[in-house]
Amino acid sequence: MSKIRESARGEDCLVRIPGACTFDPATTIWSHYRGSAGGKGMGHKSDDLCGAYACTACDAVYDGQRPPPPGVTREEVEMDWLLGHIRSLVVLKKKGLVKV
Repeated sequence: MSKIRESARGEDCLVRIPGACTFDPATTIWSHYRGSAGGKGMGHKSDDLCGAYACTACDAVYDGQRPPPPGVTREEVEMDWLLGHIRSLVVLKKKGLVKV
């Protein structure tokens, strides 16, 4: 497991989809970007740099395993994930896992 994926243990969910997020750090994982721009391909996850700290509930909604909560659009789910990605990059920089 990569250092970035390992760093998700105990972190807050930074995706925070309204009506889905559990806000439980015990369930936080490194959620990988779904699109091909992050290197995703058949049977391959995106590069670890293309991810976000997300609770398993938010990740399931983002990944399409669960429907968005009532009143939340797919576009809003995507935006919440992208905002979580930006927040996560800031945390990774503070942890010294990403250097700029």
